[in-house]
Amino acid sequence: MSITIIKSMKHLTTISLIPLISACSMFGDELPNYDENQPQDTRFDGELAFSSPSLMKMAESFRIAGDYSNAIRLYQRAATESPGHVTSRLALGQIYQRLGSSDGAMTYYQQVLDLEPNNTDAKLGLGQLMVQNNQSAGAIQYLEEVAATAPDNFRIYNSIGLAYDLEGQHAQAQTAYSTGLNMRPDHISLLNNLALSLAIEGEYAPAIQLLSKAVNLDYSQTTAQQNLIMVYALSGEEDAALTMGKSLMTPDELEENMQHYRWLRTLSSKQRAQAIFLNLTSFPEEETNQVVQIATTEQTKTQSVVSLDPKKQLLSDILNSENSDPGALPENQDMAAAVDSPVIDPEEMIPEATMGTMSDQYHLQLGSFSTVNEVILNWGKIQSTAPDLLNDQEIDVKNITTTDSDNRYRLFIGQYDNYNAAQEFCLELQEREISCTVSNTEN
Repeated sequence: MSITIIKSMKHLTTISLIPLISACSMFGDELPNYDENQPQDTRFDGELAFSSPSLMKMAESFRIAGDYSNAIRLYQRAATESPGHVTSRLALGQIYQRLGSSDGAMTYYQQVLDLEPNNTDAKLGLGQLMVQNNQSAGAIQYLEEVAATAPDNFRIYNSIGLAYDLEGQHAQAQTAYSTGLNMRPDHISLLNNLALSLAIEGEYAPAIQLLSKAVNLDYSQTTAQQNLIMVYALSGEEDAALTMGKSLMTPDELEENMQHYRWLRTLSSKQRAQAIFLNLTSFPEEETNQVVQIATTEQTKTQSVVSLDPKKQLLSDILNSENSDPGALPENQDMAAAVDSPVIDPEEMIPEATMGTMSDQYHLQLGSFSTVNEVILNWGKIQSTAPDLLNDQEIDVKNITTTDSDNRYRLFIGQYDNYNAAQEFCLELQEREISCTVSNTEN
C-alpha cells in the first residue's frame, strides 16, 4: 500500500494553546531495541572505529536526557557508518516525528522499510504520521493491516483508536483502545485516550473513572490530571474543574482553558475529537467570521507577532546547529508548515526496563570531556586498551555544568550494588593505566 502524507491542513487551523489539553498520541514514543549483531563500523572521518551498539547506547543516553541535537548526531553517525543499520534510522525517524518534522520522520521510516520491509515500528510510525496529519481514513486502513501482522503490539491499537475518533467513529475507537488495554491494563496513554473518547461522546462518568485511575497510577504525570479538569468542565461541573485547575494552572491559564472547554461543548463529537486530539481552536466557518470581525473592528492595530511553538523552535535550533546534520531531510522541508502533534505522555519517554534504586549504587567515571566528539574518541581508545574488560560494557554519558559554569560530558560505565565491587573493577582498569573513579549514581 503506498502512503502519501499531506503536510498542509488548509481546512483546519491550529494555533498555540496553553498545553493543558492533552491527548496521548504515542507518536515516535519508543526507544530502539539494540541489535548486537548489526554490522560493525569502520573508521569514520579519520576517527577510531566505533561499534554501533556503543554509539547507539550513547545516543540513547542523550535522547533520554532530551538532548536531541547530540542524539541525532550520534544516530546519524551510526547510520552513515553502517548502511544497513536499522535501529539508528528508526530512532532518527522517531525523534524527527516527535519534533514535528513529518518529512524527516517519513524519510527515515522509509529507509528502515527499504532495509526491513516488515519492520512493525517503522510501519507504525508512518501510520502515526497519517493520524498526526489528519489523514485518519487512510490511517485506519493502513494501521489495521499493520495490526493484522503484529496483533500483540498494543501501541498500534492506540493509534487506530485515535484515527477512528478523528473520523467520528467513537465506538470503533473505544474498541481499539480496549484491545490495547487488554494487553496493558495500566497503560496511562491508553487509559487517557479511552477516557477522552468517552468524554467526547458525553459519557462523562466512565471517563472520569478512567482518568482517576490514571492519576492514581502515577500522580507525578500531569496529563491525566489536566484531562480530568477538562472532562469535568465538559460535563458542566465547572466548579470542580476550577478547584482542580487552581493547583496546576495560573489564574490566566485557567481562565483561558475554561473558555476553550466551553467552546468544545458547542461542537459536534467529531469536531470535538479533532479539536482535542489535534489541538485545534477553531474550524473554517468560525475562522472566517473571526477574520471579518477583526478586520472591521481592529484595522488600526499592528499585527501581533506569533512566537514559534517551543517544539518547532527546538527542531529549528537542532537543524540549524553546528552539531546536527539535517542532510537526510528533503530539500523542500518547510519547518513552519510542520503540523502540531498532541502532547505526548512523558511516561512514553522512559524505557520500559526496570530501573534500580539510585541510592547505594555505584558506577565508574572514566573521564570528563568538553565535547561529545571527545567522548567518542576517548571511549574508543579506552576500549582498545582493555577490550576484554570493556567491550561488553554499557556506557552512560551525563551532561553537567560545573561550579565554574563549564559544560562537561562525563563518561560512566557499570552499575554496582556496593562500593567494594565497583572499586575492585576500577582497580583492574587502573592496572591497565585507565583513569577511573568510583562514584555514587545518586550524585
